[in-house]
Amino acid sequence: MNVALTAMTGLYGGFFLAGGAGQVLGRWSALTPADACGFSTAACRLIGLLEVLGGTGLLLAPCFPLLGCITALGLFQLPAAAFVYHSWYQARILRLLASAAVAVGLLCSACGLYLTEIA
Repeated sequence: MNVALTAMTGLYGGFFLAGGAGQVLGRWSALTPADACGFSTAACRLIGLLEVLGGTGLLLAPCFPLLGCITALGLFQLPAAAFVYHSWYQARILRLLASAAVAVGLLCSACGLYLTEIA
């Protein structure tokens, strides 16, 4: 597998694993309070659990490229939904750009993993 693709999936995997673990354990609830986002605490923990599972799948991508591709496509939906959510509530432009950049990066890694799987 390409070194850049491995580094990118590892970076995204670690990012989602750490962020999701913090949400599941409730460690970072002061930084992103559930009521300020409009979600219940249970919904935030469910999103965190999905991030933990997705981050684990991305970290396993060098061993299982097809699993990494499917995981990246599944995780693509989280920042895409965050982009829509932040655009509805007219959040700052930085939040929109961050969501869009993560979504594009995950889509590129999914395509790269798929192309390395069939090559």
